[in-house]
Amino acid sequence: MPAARASMHLALLMRLMGGGRVLREAIEDFRRLPEDASERDIALGPLLRFRAEVAQRGPATPEEEEFVMTTQELVEQFIEQGRTQGVAQGMAQATIELYEARFGPMPPPLRLAVEAIRDLPTLRAWLLLAGTGTREAVHEALAAGPSERSS
Repeated sequence: MPAARASMHLALLMRLMGGGRVLREAIEDFRRLPEDASERDIALGPLLRFRAEVAQRGPATPEEEEFVMTTQELVEQFIEQGRTQGVAQGMAQATIELYEARFGPMPPPLRLAVEAIRDLPTLRAWLLLAGTGTREAVHEALAAGPSERSS
């Protein structure tokens, strides 16, 4: 099964380099991929760069115009994903700084736990706990991970 899956992924990536109907169908298949699919990571950058080039110079053909329009949703998703990641990184950094202002240097394993989390509700809970909880409560919550959120 892994070989078949890899073959399907390669086929999708190749179709994204096509044009016309092939490209339209490949973009639709791309949209249906799970957020954590490796193909997304591989193909999204080049796909968005090509879209930006076409959009900047102005679509020269109806196919290019359709490409720009059909990939707009991908651009919006990419922007929103970047925004969410930025918020998560900011909350993680704020949690570390608040902890260190109150309790001194954060132990490396706890720092790694905070930096690895991207779940906003968990980060929000940890940030509040770092500002209001005891050192022991913060350590317990961070060591437990995201499934043991404190409110």
